[in-house]
Amino acid sequence: MAEPKNLETLTSKISNDLYATINLLDILEEVFDGKQKEGFLVSSIQKNIHKAFDNVELCRQLISKPD
Repeated sequence: MAEPKNLETLTSKISNDLYATINLLDILEEVFDGKQKEGFLVSSIQKNIHKAFDNVELCRQLISKPD
């Protein structure tokens, strides 16, 4: 697979990967329904991914603003 050549393409790829991971974690959360330790891990990972997604969006805004 070819590597992205610019920041806009790269941030888009990162966002897509994060979104796919969020969906996988939602499924995993259903599998661990009611199990405290596993639920805590999934919840923590979800929070970190949401933070990363927010940071990617901030990066996109910074990239798109002219100097």
